[in-house]
Amino acid sequence: MPALSDPSAGPLPRVAPAVVADVLDALPPRLRKRVDAALDRAAEWSVAVDGDVARVEVDEETSLVWTLRGGVLASADDLVCGCLLAPKCLHRGIAVAAAGVADPAADPIADPVADDPGVPVGGESGGPREEEPSGDAPVPDVTESERVAASALWEAAAAVLRGGASGSGAVVRAELLRAVHSARVAGLHRAAAGGLRVAAALAAARASDGSFDRETLSTDLLDLLLLCHDLRSGAGSPAHLRGTARREYRPVGSLRLYGLCTEAVVSATGYAGVVTHLATEDGRLWTVPALMPGTRERVAIAAGGPVALGESGHTHRALGRGGLLLTGGTASPDRRLGAGKSVRAVAAPGAAWTDPALDALWATPLTDQVSRALAAYDLPDEDRPAGDTLLFLTAEVLGAAGSALRVRTAESHPDDAAGAHLDLTADDDLTRQNLRLLAAVPGVTRRFIARLHPDHPGTATAIAVSGNLTLPATWSSLANLSLDPLQRAHTALPNTTPQDTQPSHDMPPSHRPIPRPDRVPAPMRPLANAVHRAALGGRSIAALPDTAQYAKRLSAVGLTTSAAILTALSTAARDRHRDPFGRLNADTTSAFPTAWLLAALHVRETTRSLTRHTWLSTAEPHP
Repeated sequence: MPALSDPSAGPLPRVAPAVVADVLDALPPRLRKRVDAALDRAAEWSVAVDGDVARVEVDEETSLVWTLRGGVLASADDLVCGCLLAPKCLHRGIAVAAAGVADPAADPIADPVADDPGVPVGGESGGPREEEPSGDAPVPDVTESERVAASALWEAAAAVLRGGASGSGAVVRAELLRAVHSARVAGLHRAAAGGLRVAAALAAARASDGSFDRETLSTDLLDLLLLCHDLRSGAGSPAHLRGTARREYRPVGSLRLYGLCTEAVVSATGYAGVVTHLATEDGRLWTVPALMPGTRERVAIAAGGPVALGESGHTHRALGRGGLLLTGGTASPDRRLGAGKSVRAVAAPGAAWTDPALDALWATPLTDQVSRALAAYDLPDEDRPAGDTLLFLTAEVLGAAGSALRVRTAESHPDDAAGAHLDLTADDDLTRQNLRLLAAVPGVTRRFIARLHPDHPGTATAIAVSGNLTLPATWSSLANLSLDPLQRAHTALPNTTPQDTQPSHDMPPSHRPIPRPDRVPAPMRPLANAVHRAALGGRSIAALPDTAQYAKRLSAVGLTTSAAILTALSTAARDRHRDPFGRLNADTTSAFPTAWLLAALHVRETTRSLTRHTWLSTAEPHP
């Protein structure tokens, strides 16, 4: 065993998806049942890492040693325990069950990979680049092996749904990760990525992580089950159903780019960093990402790190406020700029949001921006053009709406005196704090960049702000809300002091905090609650008798189809068979998962339809 010289402490090494299942399968049943209860032990371990070797001294007589490949435990044989029960010991089970899951072909929001052959999207070395089918080449139908892999992933996701997040322990999660690995091997890259998101949500739920959200879990389960259903039935475009393992970068020539902002990103698949948004004078939007495996701590490192485009000398913070001259540029179809060896870039002056080079983005009517964003959300993630989901708003601050910032858009038409009332929300604590400071100064018109929520009417995530702010010179008149901490002095108007901007109970009525609207429209709330409760608590929660009361409430407001779907979900949850001794038989049918999928899909499509109507009717000028 190599000696550990100058080791550095760190978290448990990440593991490949199949390794989790392999290690847990080797455990005797009595130990496999104890893994979930013993996961807290991992928090007491101190991991020493030296190169490709990691070690934990479990006690005076026992040590765990990882042999890593690219920083990842790629094989169960590379995890060695010194106890007498090894390799069928609880220590190895804890080590893989409590660790983060790595995906060699993972495609986070954007990783600035080179456009060199053999470099997968995740940025690690790999085999030859897979050729993308040309527009004229026929795409083969879904094969039998792909259907088998999709069926295995369906069954694993169905097992998660039957037990819910609260009842899906390490063994259920391991089976899901095994199916993820099989899907990846079969070339089902979208399905594998979806399975990893569900697995990450289960781990967060078991660890009582504050990032866990049952609605997000419902969305991930819906996407995964729907994709597996379409793969098994062959519905839809085979290319879109499969997804891609490698992002293809093609030449885009020379570009004069202007920085718009830089956004912090912490993905559910274990990646963190920043994405810098850029624009050309014709209004086309581009992104330069810097994401690596890690947690929120990596955001500051990535923001202050160099941009992987040529040798411009820009950091991501500087590029979001500056400019770039790009030659020999490459980009993926969704306009993510590549960092190949042929790319040359030099720093250039930036532009304010009000300058002619960028002003047209805010001059675009809100109706057109909303239509573009909603259309983008109908596309798979890998085909969604960069920036198409963004909104460029000139709006008056009205005040706080719960934890959100309520704004009214500027007049887009001479007859539109009221404007649209929108809520700008936050995905992290720093943005939330910045929005509170902005809400404390109502009646001020500012410019915002935000990302539309397809499932929340009249709601968007705030990314950056500019206008009527007293900011440091290095900020170039704009604040990245997830990176730059605002102070009261930054938001105070010229004729006021910072103390004057603090919220007061004597605030004018029109500027008092506004109640936060529901994320789901009120008529659909009973069915949405049933869907989210089932994802969290499993079929036993979906079978509770209060479902009948929810169905009556839906019928009372005329939503008879929604009521019938909710009744079908409850019926499928209660339809259990028992053996001659009265014990429940294991349910391996698709009745309950299919009923849940139908209910979740009905909620999503109905809510999105209402969202589209709310946005467009609100944004249209008054007659």
